[in-house]
Amino acid sequence: MLLFYTFLLLISHSSFAQESTRSFVNEELVSLGGKWNHNQLTVRATGDPAKLLVGQKVWDDFVMTVEVKAGNHCQAGVIFRVNNAGSKIDEYDGYYIGIDAARDSIIWGAANHNWNEIAQKVSKIEAEQWYTIRVIARGNQFQAWVGNDPLNVNRFPTFDGIDHRFQSGRVGLRALGGDAEFRNLTINAPNPIPPRQSYTNPVQANVADPAILKHNNTYYAYCTHSADHPLMKRGIRLYSSQNLVQWQDHGFVITEKQSWGTSRFWAPDIIEHQNQFYLYYATDTRICVAKSRHPTGPFKELPQSPMLPETVRIDAHVFQDNGKAYFYYVRFNQGNEIWGGELNDDMVSLKPNSLKRMIQADQPWERNQAAIAEGPVVLKHKDLYYLTYSGSHFESPHYAVGYATSKSPLGPWTKHLYNPIMKSTAYAHGTAHHCFTTSPDGKELFIVYHRHHDLTKTEPRQMAIDRVQFIPQPIGPDILEIHGPTSSPQPIPSGAD
Repeated sequence: MLLFYTFLLLISHSSFAQESTRSFVNEELVSLGGKWNHNQLTVRATGDPAKLLVGQKVWDDFVMTVEVKAGNHCQAGVIFRVNNAGSKIDEYDGYYIGIDAARDSIIWGAANHNWNEIAQKVSKIEAEQWYTIRVIARGNQFQAWVGNDPLNVNRFPTFDGIDHRFQSGRVGLRALGGDAEFRNLTINAPNPIPPRQSYTNPVQANVADPAILKHNNTYYAYCTHSADHPLMKRGIRLYSSQNLVQWQDHGFVITEKQSWGTSRFWAPDIIEHQNQFYLYYATDTRICVAKSRHPTGPFKELPQSPMLPETVRIDAHVFQDNGKAYFYYVRFNQGNEIWGGELNDDMVSLKPNSLKRMIQADQPWERNQAAIAEGPVVLKHKDLYYLTYSGSHFESPHYAVGYATSKSPLGPWTKHLYNPIMKSTAYAHGTAHHCFTTSPDGKELFIVYHRHHDLTKTEPRQMAIDRVQFIPQPIGPDILEIHGPTSSPQPIPSGAD
């Protein structure tokens, strides 16, 4: 069927390249399954998966924007770089990005007559509500913004990654499981991106469980030395940087010769208190504390024995607020659960009556390979406390980051409804165990985390960085949003040389 129509440019935003609008007339719409109303771009795809190809033009680089409304239990979105298309839902070679009202998720995948998920983000998707999907494809880099704010104001891309499968093809629409509507579709060629300084993850090899101290314009990263896995006998490794991107190796800041423990040196944390630096780290599945007058050491263990009580096991984190220091850690209890309490002034001993459980692994995303909630890190934002943590086993490709909020540093905590907020993709596995820091000029917030060595091996893990922000909500607390994991070039942190 031939349909005469004009596409209208929907979105302009400072973070996008400004494209010239192209209008299309006399474009052929090719229906492949489903009952399409071409005049209104609606489809009934209940039991009959639907695709619609727009025109004959083959696109390589492009900017594509469309508004989508999915009915109950429906999945709907855009397909692009499409070749060899047939009537079955995954009978094509190309990519798909869309919303799923049944699973409250946004999906990016590739089909070569079989479905392969690339990335997925948990997000509230309301049936019968309009959402804007905007995709920018440049070579092997893909960025997509998906949301019910038509301008996507101040939002990070929902997906930002690299995939090499398909280089060019046609564009179109796709729906499955119910009724869907589409409107205001535009397709334009993107303007070139001006040259700029950038980084690409990972930023440092042989690093796991990074803890960042920003001191006198220098970043210090205290890390599990991932190359030593599985025994990790040698100690805690230290790196430094001026820009979060280029790192210098300083070797081991504390070793088994200086420690109570002899192996399994894991998951450090560092805090400055009264001009002293306290290094907390796990060894032999207990937590020890060492002190120094300088971030690079030498560190002396205080005392040369682990913290009490005996249930204080791994993944220490210290958070200072209103003159008090709070201590968070992981306790073993048929899995890993997060506990917390208040530190005494010596920064080593805990107030026994303050200890209580913060988080346990009671949700499906936290239970892949094992029931694990670990790696606690606390942020304070607008007088609200955000307890971020990692869920599932660190060797699992489903290792991910979530958070809970509270009005008190020690809870009770309410988990975010749409955890995890960062999870593995087809281009980065095991993306979790993290900390936070700011850019050199203090204007940007970054998450620093580790990821698996590649898509088949966990070790040696690697350090990565991505941007973080808080998104205000009409009702309820601001949402903590992570732009990651990324595998494509990103602007270097603001204020960096």
